[in-house]
This record gives sequence, C-alpha cells and structure tokens, in this order.
Amino acid sequence: MGGIGKTQICLKFIEEELLSNDCHLWGIFWRDGTNTETLTRGFSSIADNPEAKSKGIEKFPEGVLRWLTAIQ
Repeated sequence: MGGIGKTQICLKFIEEELLSNDCHLWGIFWRDGTNTETLTRGFSSIADNPEAKSKGIEKFPEGVLRWLTAIQ
C-alpha cells in the first residue's frame, strides 16, 4: 500500500489534534507493520519508553496495547 498517503493522513490528524483545545496526545509511536514479527518487535520497543517503564509495562504486545489504550 505504498504511496497512498497513509503517513500524510496520520500527520494531519496529529497536527489537528495538537492544535485543538482538547488534545489528548502525549506520545507518538511509529511502528513497522510489514508483518507480525516487525509489529511484535515494535511493540516490545515501546515497552522500553521511559513512561512505560515507570508504569511497569510488560514487554509483550498485549501488555503494551493495554497500556496504550488505557484511559487515564
């Protein structure tokens, strides 16, 4: 799906969210979604983020996804 504007759509969303008065973004993680292995490695690397480490996030995809989707 190369060249159809996925990155531009994401960047536009981030820009509009950051400019809004009700921004809920605190971090942006770009992950390689080429295959299951690259996604798994990408989610594991998110667990190395200092904020994730401070919360004791487990270094497996499910734990990272739970952390990323938790409503604070």
